[in-house]
Amino acid sequence: MACLCTVAAPSVHHGYAQTSHEAATDFPTGETSDALQDVEALCALVREHYVYFAPREDVWEATCEAARDAALTEAAATPAGHLELLEHMLDQLWDNHASLNINSSTSPRLVPSGSDYWLDFKGGDAVVTAVRPSSGAAKAGLEVGDRVVAMTGMPVLSAASDRIRYGRNAVSEGRLNWALNAQAAGYRGQMRGVTVERGGTELNLLLDEPMPEPPDEPVTYKRLEGNIGYIRIEDSLGDEAAVAAFDAALEALNGASGWIIDLRNTPSGGNTGVAEPMLGRFIRGVKPYQKAGPRWEGEAVRHVASRGPWRVKGRVAVLAGRWTGSMGEGLAIGFDGLRRARVFGSPMAALAGGVESFQLPASGWSVRLPSYNLYHMKGMERHVWHPPYPVIADNGDGPDLALQAAEDWLSR
Repeated sequence: MACLCTVAAPSVHHGYAQTSHEAATDFPTGETSDALQDVEALCALVREHYVYFAPREDVWEATCEAARDAALTEAAATPAGHLELLEHMLDQLWDNHASLNINSSTSPRLVPSGSDYWLDFKGGDAVVTAVRPSSGAAKAGLEVGDRVVAMTGMPVLSAASDRIRYGRNAVSEGRLNWALNAQAAGYRGQMRGVTVERGGTELNLLLDEPMPEPPDEPVTYKRLEGNIGYIRIEDSLGDEAAVAAFDAALEALNGASGWIIDLRNTPSGGNTGVAEPMLGRFIRGVKPYQKAGPRWEGEAVRHVASRGPWRVKGRVAVLAGRWTGSMGEGLAIGFDGLRRARVFGSPMAALAGGVESFQLPASGWSVRLPSYNLYHMKGMERHVWHPPYPVIADNGDGPDLALQAAEDWLSR
């Protein structure tokens, strides 16, 4: 039987820790009536609190109608069936920032924290535009530019349609891209097969677990050629220890002629209590770095204050890509909005808005929904902002093109 597991829900922050659900504990069972009660509650929560509800309203109402019937079936009487029903419902929002705080051993992997390659629909083809270094996809030989023609033996569009249950007659490009990447990540415990076309030849690849081996430290650093200080945040923007580790990295690299801050391994997001102290080492005084939308009940403009025994001076390059998620995206737009760095890379994870957690009444599980929007200081929504110095950010185990671009600029 699949194990049901929970992960502690994070506090509400401008940035959100999208957990990968790898560290979890057992959760008690539920009953058929519980499923129906949770379905009704989830339907109401999305209508009332989900900030991106308007373009999804018709699909959501169809989802709720079908889910009410499904909640009364024998399958929903089991805890695994109860959970699977709620997961299928959230799929219909096509939003990687909407999730539950519980998972089973067969639950969908979260994107981006549980994914290892990225697809974009271009000219009628599903094209690989990013491969996570040292991941299952990278080790299997998947490359940026590959055209995916099948997933686990199914034509790629048929595989994607498995995650699109309602409104198939008018699927937007954004929803199709969501479905492609959801299927690319697959389900926990599932091996993934992918067939790609490369240079006129079809290749069948078998992908192992997507997540690379996590580093031992929350922050890693080194001094590069030309006296460039390089600091990489290792998916630790939700870990308070990362602030001290970041400060220690700055001290070790003090005197560097230029700086690279690598945010390409921050898929789980984090919170402002960790990110803002890092950003504060690069400015003087108190400055605005991010805006929040009208549903946010706090300050409309988020500020950061200078901090530390000394301020980082000189040129700064920031690296961002598809595994720059949520609070990592907030840092990227913050550096750019403060005009304190050049941001190199490709489109980020596009985890939209700020997330709040809401408890479901029957199971006690929590659902996380984007309830307010977040913006660059220039007014652009955070999830549609792209690094202004474009370069392939996530090139698998191939050359690190983004790092090379940053080094070239800093060395001029």
